Amino acid sequence: MARGAELPETVRAQVVVLREGGLSFADIGEKLGIEKSTAHKTYKRFKDSDDYSSAPRPGQPKKIDERDARIIKRHILKDRETRRETLGEIKNALNLPVCNDTLRKTIINRIGLQHRIARKTPWLSVQQKAARFEFAKRYSEWGEEEWRRVIWSDEMAMQTSANQGRVWVWRYPEEEYLEDCCGATVIPGFEKVKVWAAIRYEKKSKFIMVEEKPEGGKMTAEDYLAQILDGELFDFWMEGMEECGHVLVMEDGAPYHRGVATKRREELSASGWEGWGPLIWPSNSPDLNPIENVWHVLRTNIRKKKHQPKNKTELIEVLKEEWEKLDINVINRLCDSMPRRLAAVRAAKGGASGY
Repeated sequence: MARGAELPETVRAQVVVLREGGLSFADIGEKLGIEKSTAHKTYKRFKDSDDYSSAPRPGQPKKIDERDARIIKRHILKDRETRRETLGEIKNALNLPVCNDTLRKTIINRIGLQHRIARKTPWLSVQQKAARFEFAKRYSEWGEEEWRRVIWSDEMAMQTSANQGRVWVWRYPEEEYLEDCCGATVIPGFEKVKVWAAIRYEKKSKFIMVEEKPEGGKMTAEDYLAQILDGELFDFWMEGMEECGHVLVMEDGAPYHRGVATKRREELSASGWEGWGPLIWPSNSPDLNPIENVWHVLRTNIRKKKHQPKNKTELIEVLKEEWEKLDINVINRLCDSMPRRLAAVRAAKGGASGY
């Protein structure tokens, strides 16, 4: 039989006082407007527990007990695949006779896992992780002042529209960049528009539209040398040398950064050219290049626009517009984040840093 409403503690205290004063339970019930049996039970509970509160109510038994919750937790955290299972797949795997809503509440409220979209991070081999870890250790003593003398350069490809599927995983808040919780990405090929730019503290280069190759051909070292290295990158380097006394140039390991481009760097080294070229910079490390975050800002700002670019010409125009509008303080904060990026790589033993 269901229990009725609880007596307030003030009424319970009155029952005890009146009973201690010599009144019968019938008189107490009549005086306080409660049943005689209620007065008796209230007084008995006080004598047994020396407490005015009511006895705890057991409530409806939980469909998922603590042991079940531990089994669910172990199953989800087992590996990369189980973190991606739907509620239905988890129920089937563990033979749980509960509804999806009950299972969801258990995972989120009791276990503490959240259902979030898997972060996109580069896939890293064992060798790449080792190279990243060594790079992070080698420059661990560098502070903001040293990184402010670095030119960060990169190319970006973008198309007029993109459809990126979302992957949902079960994870704790601090596991955002755990390898099992991230979705791997690959280095993109050439898209509708390809651009190049460079940044350093307090400066951004001109925005260069990379010329398209016939029939979708890839950029060569000769193209890179003619369009970028002997052009805007050289001018941007010279400007930095004049203003800062000495700057370093970062270039990633793209194939077209080699060949004749390597020979040109060797020639420029006599004039002070120094930095991380394609054979020095750790491969697959966009999180260590602040300009990658600049590309993200540009893409995000473009996708927020009410009228999206419908063709290549419009896309080029809007890219140049967003580059010109880019706040230099954003670039400065990104350059100053390098010590934290390297610390994150060291903490991850060469894995994804979260930047």
